Amino acid sequence: MWPVETTRLIGPGARLLSSHPRSPLEKPRTPSRGMHNSTLFMATPGPPDRTPRRFSEPALRPLWMAASFAVLLYVCWMLLAGLFQPRLDWLAGTTFASRLLLYYLCLNGFVLALSAACLCLLDGESFRALGLWFHSNWFLQGLAGLAWGSGVISLTALALFLSRAVAVPPVSFRPSAHLVLLLAFLFLAATFEELTFRGYALQRLAVGLGPVAAACVSSALFGFAHSGNPQATLLSTLNTMLAGIFLAAARLRSRALWMPIGLHFGWNLFLGPVFSFPVSGYAFGAKELAAHAVVPLWLTGGAYGPEGSAALTAILVAAILLLLRLPLPVASLGPQSEVD
Repeated sequence: MWPVETTRLIGPGARLLSSHPRSPLEKPRTPSRGMHNSTLFMATPGPPDRTPRRFSEPALRPLWMAASFAVLLYVCWMLLAGLFQPRLDWLAGTTFASRLLLYYLCLNGFVLALSAACLCLLDGESFRALGLWFHSNWFLQGLAGLAWGSGVISLTALALFLSRAVAVPPVSFRPSAHLVLLLAFLFLAATFEELTFRGYALQRLAVGLGPVAAACVSSALFGFAHSGNPQATLLSTLNTMLAGIFLAAARLRSRALWMPIGLHFGWNLFLGPVFSFPVSGYAFGAKELAAHAVVPLWLTGGAYGPEGSAALTAILVAAILLLLRLPLPVASLGPQSEVD
């Protein structure tokens, strides 16, 4: 009896291809090139792919990259601050306001250049992975962030007004030139802080620690950075950390920086120009709101503003829970970073 050849497919659902007798003089069949290239027809697995994968890189490398980014950014920040000697009271007029705007333009330019160098040269990723590319939903994300930020501050102001913790401020109209300068400053400052705390460093932390831990670390640093502001309190620092988690959740869920930038800008816009509250301890030339003497400081926030109020704490916690559950406009049809 002739020997019997049994050739089987390698893989799920394998079946017998042939079981016909073969003559000893018959040459063995050579698989076609397509069979050689198909993993379904490989009798034995090939050599393992030794190409390094991003998810298997040492866990310390992303953390070192985030720390190096923060150190370089801080050094440049101090150098530019020593060069420009910025003062926020310059916004009270228009003489030195342009110098303050130039200072923040330089800060934003440096953090963008540093982020691009780290992403493209060291990590081998596209600059779009930073989250600032103009995808189809970028403007919608910015508007959504503006609505979230203004909504949280509006609800806080309403709670303070209804509880008579503070008096309703009189309506006043600033000169148009001053208003334009103030809006430009608020936008540039919000963009710089988002690039610093929710940009490249947050991405590297998320790769090394996971998104939740990364959001907590960046938010703690965000609160610590504001703890030296005028009239800061323990509650104001806690609220700033919660605001950092709020902004980090917006960045991670929307997969871009447009929503947290819009949220941060809308937050400061409604605190200062709209409701005339101090913004993180800075009044920007606005008069201090009148508060009733019997109202405790933990409710009004005092000279620091509503960001030091317990009313904002409760509203922020509710806003974070809603943000994590409600649908959001997401960056689509583009490269995503590893954290996405």
